Amino acid sequence: MNLFPRPQYLGELLAVEGNDLVRLISGVRRSGKSTLLQLYREELESQGVSADRILVVNFEDMANDALRDANAFHEFAVEAIANGVTHLHVDEVQELDQWARVINSLRSTEQVEICVTGSNASMFVGEGLTYLAGRYITIEIFPLSLEEFRIFTQTPELEPTDVSYQRWMDTGGFARSVLATTPDLTRQMNRDLFDSIFTRDIALRGEVRDTAVFLRVAAFVLDNAGSPLSANKISNTLKSSGVKVSTDTVDRYLKLMTDAHLIYPCHRFDTRGRGWLKSTPKYYWVDAGLRDALTGRRGSNSGHDLENQVFLELQRQRYEVFTGISRGGEIDFLARRDDVTLYIQVALTAMDPTVLDRELSSFVGLPPGSHCILITGDRVRLATGNVDQINAFDFLSRQAQLNGVW
Repeated sequence: MNLFPRPQYLGELLAVEGNDLVRLISGVRRSGKSTLLQLYREELESQGVSADRILVVNFEDMANDALRDANAFHEFAVEAIANGVTHLHVDEVQELDQWARVINSLRSTEQVEICVTGSNASMFVGEGLTYLAGRYITIEIFPLSLEEFRIFTQTPELEPTDVSYQRWMDTGGFARSVLATTPDLTRQMNRDLFDSIFTRDIALRGEVRDTAVFLRVAAFVLDNAGSPLSANKISNTLKSSGVKVSTDTVDRYLKLMTDAHLIYPCHRFDTRGRGWLKSTPKYYWVDAGLRDALTGRRGSNSGHDLENQVFLELQRQRYEVFTGISRGGEIDFLARRDDVTLYIQVALTAMDPTVLDRELSSFVGLPPGSHCILITGDRVRLATGNVDQINAFDFLSRQAQLNGVW
């Protein structure tokens, strides 16, 4: 079977040296974690590592159910290492009882390189933090980016990126959904995927008893991506429509959705030197197809949809992303990577002078020399002064750079 290459993630995996760090591949279910592990094995074998030196345990395979016991797995792995195994690959490692303790015990011998996948962002709290704090490196992967979508679908280079963007938004970024032959089948694939995430990564782990209420909360959050949301606001809004749910319950549901990589919070940072603000974050969905599967809507707010996709692309490019607060108002994104800080506004169009003035006013009061960028769907050059203008669809397909480097 030919695997779709994902060079960014494979490159990040290959860049980790030594056996003292556990390599953790994380991300939403079906985003390609197992495929990345397989690509990594193929790369190892091309470098001379014999296949029989790589031990693979996939906990989605019922044949490995007996190995979910901590002692049984540990004994099994120790024996394999004694017999010459040099690489241990574990899929869905959170299914292993006391997994962090077991993996750390094997890691501490430094006789084996360990690479695991996990679908839950809260894996490294509690026991996990106790045993593996500072001893792992995370490589988070996402559904197909617009650039990957164009490659995956063998899109002609001449197709405009805005056309590709609309096709991408219609299907989402999960490979099976993209390959579906009809729009109805695509929607069904995305609904099935959401059901899998909800059943396996949310409902069971979070002991969600009232499924209907959870789905109402989830639909509200996904349908209001890019808007500041608090548990109290969500609770009060749903109560006004006849859905009774406490603030504490909403807060727990938000945590469960975040842990399952279904949504990502974007916290606020005051650029005027006041640091973090304890105000309500924005939430962004991980995939348009999953959002549509739950809400039944498409293109309900094209501006927020574009903002959401820019947020995810910044995450893919390994920026730390916040919402900025300046003297001029709210800045959509403050993005940091290494020693670079970018201030970013996103608009579907800023052709209207009033809209352009509003977008640019958010940069007022920033320190001199701040790198400010307006990302917009417009192809026409706008009067942005010292603010860089970048086409949104070219940025998302990686045909335009923010700062001269990816």
